[in-house]
Amino acid sequence: MAGMFPTMVGGTNDPNRRPARPYTGEEWPPALRTSYWLIIAAAVLMLVTGMVLLTAGFPEAGDEQFREAFMRNTRVTALGNIVLALCMVVAAAQFPKGLKGARGWACGFIAVAIFINLAAFVIQVTSWASFAIVVALTFAVFFMFRPAANQFVERP
Repeated sequence: MAGMFPTMVGGTNDPNRRPARPYTGEEWPPALRTSYWLIIAAAVLMLVTGMVLLTAGFPEAGDEQFREAFMRNTRVTALGNIVLALCMVVAAAQFPKGLKGARGWACGFIAVAIFINLAAFVIQVTSWASFAIVVALTFAVFFMFRPAANQFVERP
């Protein structure tokens, strides 16, 4: 009878809320490894995007005021991508050790990177590469906080 009505507390017969099996492995779990590789792939794409943006010029048409704003936005996006890519990789390198603060730092850097790349995509400073970066980083955060990854980080 308790399984008929939705509650905040899952019962033993609730198929949607089965208790998570404890992660007993000594190696880092596959979900955390997937998050690591997604961060690495996004960081490589961010570095390439940043370098391309730094070498790209301004479109010829347009007035001087528009040119200054466009170039400033391009530089902020490029330098932000380069710095954040390096910071994310440094934080993600700590995942195999299971350091507790590494995921928090990586998540903070990812949040800023997602904001910068979405803003750059919306104001048309960058192309679809920024959108691909956002998708990869979003899935990286998803895999970073899976139950097995949580148990691996919180192990004694």
